[in-house]
Amino acid sequence: MIEPWKVMSSRVELEDRWIKVRSDSCRRSDGVVIEPYYVLEYPDWVCVLPITSQGDVVLTKEYRHGAGLVVTGLPSGVVDKTDITPMNTAKRELLEETGYARSQHVIALGSLYANWTNQDNMIHYFLALDAKLTGRPKLDASEEIDVVLAPWDEVRTTPLLRLSHHMACVHLAEKHFSVAPQRP
Repeated sequence: MIEPWKVMSSRVELEDRWIKVRSDSCRRSDGVVIEPYYVLEYPDWVCVLPITSQGDVVLTKEYRHGAGLVVTGLPSGVVDKTDITPMNTAKRELLEETGYARSQHVIALGSLYANWTNQDNMIHYFLALDAKLTGRPKLDASEEIDVVLAPWDEVRTTPLLRLSHHMACVHLAEKHFSVAPQRP
């Protein structure tokens, strides 16, 4: 029977406001020692699928240094310690990154692990219907984002989105639509 590993020792290798890298020395129930096993401790994230009343998806276009590419994606971000709930984070990120606010139609789609092999954080998914442009984005100093609109069908049927958790958000939202985005 598979059992959780026993952590014999643990050491923080790197820590800042965005990430903590932990090195564990572990023992399996059969006695095999696994060391070092690195765990990335991140805050939870949110991912928002905002759709306007016209059926367009509000997307972000920005440079992502890890991939070295300018990419199209969904508004996403880190759940700050000051956020009361992931829902509050989703609303904040949508407004900050795109200038779009949403009506009363924000639906929690569920939460999934980002990468449970070596990360401890969850991604919380949301669908924001009737997104409305209400102002200008309020970007962090490190952000440079263009806001683009794309038809729902293009977003769900083409390789426009290439990040796994963005596509997961699209697939989680699909059950709320028959053919085109509309209020559930």
